[in-house]
Amino acid sequence: MSRSPIALVLFAVVALLPATAQAAPPPNDNRAAATPLSLPAAPSGTTGESTLEEDEPSSCALLRGSVWYSVQAPARRNIVVRLAAQGDLDAVIDVFQRTRSQLSPVNCDVGNARGQAETEFRSTRGGSYLIRVGQRVNSVPGGFRLDVFSPQPPPRPPGPALPTAGVTRSVNVTANTSDAFSTVMRAGTTYRVHRAQAQGCTALALYPPGTTDFDAASPVKRAGCGGYFLFTPAAGEGGRYSLLVTAQARRRGDQRYHLQVAEATDDDTSPGLPLGNYERARGSLQGSGVDAVDIYRFSLARRSLLRVNLSGSGFKLQLLRDNGNRVASSDDGVIERRVKKGRYYLAVRSPRTQSGRYVLQRQARTITRASISINGKRSTGAAPGQAVRVGVRLRPPVAGPVRITLERFDPFAGWQFYRRLSVQANGGLATLSFTPPSQGRWRATAVYRGTRIAAPSETGYANVLVAPPLTD
Repeated sequence: MSRSPIALVLFAVVALLPATAQAAPPPNDNRAAATPLSLPAAPSGTTGESTLEEDEPSSCALLRGSVWYSVQAPARRNIVVRLAAQGDLDAVIDVFQRTRSQLSPVNCDVGNARGQAETEFRSTRGGSYLIRVGQRVNSVPGGFRLDVFSPQPPPRPPGPALPTAGVTRSVNVTANTSDAFSTVMRAGTTYRVHRAQAQGCTALALYPPGTTDFDAASPVKRAGCGGYFLFTPAAGEGGRYSLLVTAQARRRGDQRYHLQVAEATDDDTSPGLPLGNYERARGSLQGSGVDAVDIYRFSLARRSLLRVNLSGSGFKLQLLRDNGNRVASSDDGVIERRVKKGRYYLAVRSPRTQSGRYVLQRQARTITRASISINGKRSTGAAPGQAVRVGVRLRPPVAGPVRITLERFDPFAGWQFYRRLSVQANGGLATLSFTPPSQGRWRATAVYRGTRIAAPSETGYANVLVAPPLTD
């Protein structure tokens, strides 16, 4: 098909027009053009329009583009590389040691759900290193921020004096792995030590006076994730103690905490505060400070049904014997169980930095056993029209209301309800006189309904056959 002269001219003009312009890749797209960094450095960059070179080194994830940075290490030191991605970028950071034209992989880390990645390496004196920020194959491009620095050296004992009000600091697994503080403790005085932390679980260790190297010394006390403990220096062991807070190894980012030491008061250690039966104890805790635990005591002369109620602020309960054996614990503020006679302690604890007021009440009722008899026996007989004595015995000999149920037996329909009667027990005994209105088999059962100090209990059955002598 032939074309008109005008169409040929237009075709020629279009053919001479330049192609549509495309965005250029970042200037540090290739490792030969890596952006040089001097420590500490905090550059911002982007993976937008980045590419991969033909001989791109492999990573711990598949990449679709990358940018490069270089670092010259003047001395042997730890160097931390921390990345914070922006938007929806899923990034990877790699560290390579460069020897002439050869690259040796050192470390690699894939960004987490928050777009953060961190790695640390030990440089050689005069060593040359390349840092690569890669965009994963299934990720959109985006911007990022790098932090490249040498972490602080570990602290040396004893550490600066801990203020009375404590300190609020933060540690992390890269820049500042641990903090040290010191405090003077007197022999024979009990102290509260609390490292409060809203999230995570930094380690806390207490070192004795005279410690010169944390790595070579052994702590006299360690704290779990709760971060709270009591400590009393023994005779001749008073002096300046060191406290070492260490970052949780697997947790990224800053780990903020509050550390405080104070002498224990009456509600912090044994014997604690007395807690009477049905008494309402009101108190408060400050989980962000040193007042994180309150201690109460009580005793039980008999086996009892114990119920403890704690209201307010979401604190935790712990029940122990006076020998330290744990009996029960609760996160919802209620403990209910049968316990032996003895002496007990209750601890109200603040989880993490929880603070507020609370009301504590314990209700103890003696466990009872009830038995029933008719004319002093579990099974007996009586003549028609004869009154029988129904007796309920309680152990221990408590007082209170008793409900007795009487039933008659129908050979065709089984046991049938007849009457329910209420009596009062005194000195562990309740009785009533009952005259069966007809011949046949009768039985009685009872329920001790309990009081504020005695728990309910039930009996079995006592039976009586009401009938004249057998005849031919």
